[in-house]
Amino acid sequence: MPKFDTLKMARGLHQVFRPVEIADIDDKYHSFIVRYSGDYITHSHESDEFIHILEGSIEVEMDGRTVEVRQGQSILIPAGCVHKPKCGNMALGLVIEKKGVQKQMDPQV
Repeated sequence: MPKFDTLKMARGLHQVFRPVEIADIDDKYHSFIVRYSGDYITHSHESDEFIHILEGSIEVEMDGRTVEVRQGQSILIPAGCVHKPKCGNMALGLVIEKKGVQKQMDPQV
């Protein structure tokens, strides 16, 4: 059974909005870490997306409002919900979602 130092791995990320996969979950889902800074594109997914903020905070624009997600907090973004993550400074997150949603993966941490 593998054990991960997720925060340490996330702190090693240098590129923003470039997810790095850390584990497969039941061959249908996966988890990855990501560094947030600045604004990401407005987008949606065909399946739910779970984001847990390991360090810092982000804002997520969705459904005509902005939700702040702080360190230690999580958010579930429902399938089909148009959203835009934003980060004024820097944040580190752990994301769990269905495989195939993220097309850009880099196995190097």
